[in-house]
Amino acid sequence: MRSWRKRFSSAVNPLAIALLSVTAVAQTTPASRDILKNEKPLSPAEIVVVLNDARRALADKIFRMSYTTTGPGPLVLMGTDGRPRTIREESGSDFAGGGVFANSNGQSARAERSGHVDLITIRDYTRRPAKRCDGTDLGDELVIEYEHKSTDDRWTAKARARTSTELLAPVFDMLTGVIPLESGSVARVGEHTARALTGPWRLPPGAIPGSPLQARMRQSLWIDTTSLLPVRWSISVPADATTGMPAIPDYGMFFVYGGSGDVRPPEGVAAPTCVR
Repeated sequence: MRSWRKRFSSAVNPLAIALLSVTAVAQTTPASRDILKNEKPLSPAEIVVVLNDARRALADKIFRMSYTTTGPGPLVLMGTDGRPRTIREESGSDFAGGGVFANSNGQSARAERSGHVDLITIRDYTRRPAKRCDGTDLGDELVIEYEHKSTDDRWTAKARARTSTELLAPVFDMLTGVIPLESGSVARVGEHTARALTGPWRLPPGAIPGSPLQARMRQSLWIDTTSLLPVRWSISVPADATTGMPAIPDYGMFFVYGGSGDVRPPEGVAAPTCVR
């Protein structure tokens, strides 16, 4: 009996210590609004608390990511975990081209085509594992991608696995803590007072660096100190004292809340359940 109790005690103690540590942080860490407004740098534990509350504030909200506060951009419906449930993207482009075909007399003729196509893409992040139709697990989330082209005025749907190059992936990597974040400054961002959480800019796996600057690039996620909602994401390059290169001011995108838009997948379009 004593040996059983000893083994049980040694197995439980590490877990108990971890739980007590989490409880202690929760009891001693001030509310996120107070953390964000404090002039002192945030500790790693405080950053975790702020990100948790920012994800809760974002849950089920729809916003537009835009380079200006009034401009166009993709619509995002958020989940509860700091990642999107659905993204709707609209774009358009002109096209020109041609081809060779045989006419009714069997002679070759060339046809030229040109015009404009409007494209709507809706990405549904299912939170289910992506598998091929033969049952092979692809090791990531199943994404159903719906597409509508104005040239044929119909919706299509395909299944695929989520990738590291998803639209707005750096933003959501910061929200979910995939990117290690540090404390930044408090500043005015549009009509908001916001605190920056900063981290390194990372190229997607396998991407080839296009410039030495990319190793020095930093990204920032600005959190409103009252609503706890993210209000801007930006990239900047700090000054380099070694080379004398000046800082490059940040540029990025705004989270625009309160607008209208439909991010739902189209009705009447069957969603595939596996990746072909």
